[in-house]
Amino acid sequence: MSVRTLHQLFRDEPESVAATLRHRRLEHCHADLTDPRLRHRTISETALRWGFQRPADFSRAFRRAYGVSPSEARAGLR
Repeated sequence: MSVRTLHQLFRDEPESVAATLRHRRLEHCHADLTDPRLRHRTISETALRWGFQRPADFSRAFRRAYGVSPSEARAGLR
């Protein structure tokens, strides 16, 4: 599929392709950070696993999406 076709498919959607991908990656990060079985992974490892290359960018995006920092989300398990 071409990039143009992909963007045309999203033309009538409320989010752009990039926003949708970012939203899905953040959902995966949130799920991993709140999963007790994955506590051995660092927050940076989780961010990298889902495609966030810069920890500061990940932290800002996560806080915007969830209203808490990644470490606060993880601490919510206790």
